[in-house]
Amino acid sequence: MNRIVLVIVSVVLLVFGSIAVGQTQDAIKSGAADVEKGWQALDIPLLEKSLTSFEEMAKKDPKDYQAPYYQAMAHFAIADSLDIKSEEEFDQSGKSDEHVDKALELIKTAQGLKEDSVDIYILKFQIIRRKMFHVSFPGLMMYVADRTATYEKAKELAPDNTSVQIISAIQVAEGGWPPPPPEKPIAEFEKLVKKDPKLADAYYHMGYIWDKAKKVDDAKKNYEKALELNPNHHWAKKRLKGLSASAGT
Repeated sequence: MNRIVLVIVSVVLLVFGSIAVGQTQDAIKSGAADVEKGWQALDIPLLEKSLTSFEEMAKKDPKDYQAPYYQAMAHFAIADSLDIKSEEEFDQSGKSDEHVDKALELIKTAQGLKEDSVDIYILKFQIIRRKMFHVSFPGLMMYVADRTATYEKAKELAPDNTSVQIISAIQVAEGGWPPPPPEKPIAEFEKLVKKDPKLADAYYHMGYIWDKAKKVDDAKKNYEKALELNPNHHWAKKRLKGLSASAGT
């Protein structure tokens, strides 16, 4: 009789456990959708709402890497939105940098919980890269090795992943000193758009490389192509606007 009771209890616990896991995954999907929607719309209140949701999830299950991963993404999305909305190249209030620091701390937490997630390393690379834009030399030097190691791990995990190939091309452009001539990283991005002509981010980065090289016509052409492929590419819009302002138009 006791054995039957134990079996029934085990089945009940298994069912409720499955329901709880399902509810958690539904909450994560909903929160992730809010992050994506908020980032696309530069909707900081929505991003802050999703951040609160993931903070609550992290408290309930500190061992689940997804909560700190999406918290990091939400913080980075807020920082990105503040930078895009700024009249300067990047936000000057310090708020963006605060969110970048929080994102970096959280993505390292996620990495500690799951060391084989390529998505974690891709996001970590983006966060470190943004941090390096926010600090000046020699402060940025402390991040160089971490960014390189992050890129190498992402490449080791998923060399054929499109996002990994993009950060690989970025690493060619920005990963060494002195920087290479623009033609070298441009060649890497051109390989990507040959494989996928609809890769808006690749065109944006080519525009950015030409922009920094003062090749205005080439920069404009690539920014416009990025916007043609993705009309909501906020950084392409901002950089293109900057080119027009510099030209006095």
